[in-house]
Amino acid sequence: MAAAAQARQATVAPRRTEDTEHRPPPAARRAPQARQRAAQRARLMRLFVVFVVCLTVLAVGRVALSFAVVQKSLQTDAVTREVGRLSAQNQRLQEIVANQGSSVNIRKIAEKQLGLVVPAHVQYLKVHRTATAAQVAERD
Repeated sequence: MAAAAQARQATVAPRRTEDTEHRPPPAARRAPQARQRAAQRARLMRLFVVFVVCLTVLAVGRVALSFAVVQKSLQTDAVTREVGRLSAQNQRLQEIVANQGSSVNIRKIAEKQLGLVVPAHVQYLKVHRTATAAQVAERD
């Protein structure tokens, strides 16, 4: 019976001495796992760095876009003020043209600056269709 038990034991479980000969040392077993963990940490670190870089680029883009919007807003305000100023100036010039073009103002300028006078007596000439310029001149 002892022989059968030993045979069963030999087939079922190898001896410890034989088992330790085939197994690599504990440090050698841990090395692939440590390399895998280190590679995984390196991948995670690279992913984190890429994420931070992308986030930074997006933040810089957002700031640049906000700055551009503020500049355009200031330019729009400046153009709006210029349009208002030019509209007011145009209105003043239209009033001056309307005043200068009135018949009363034209008469005052004609009398004061050009020395024209209002006629006391108006005389109308009648020209006959058959009359020539020489004949009309003789009559006067």
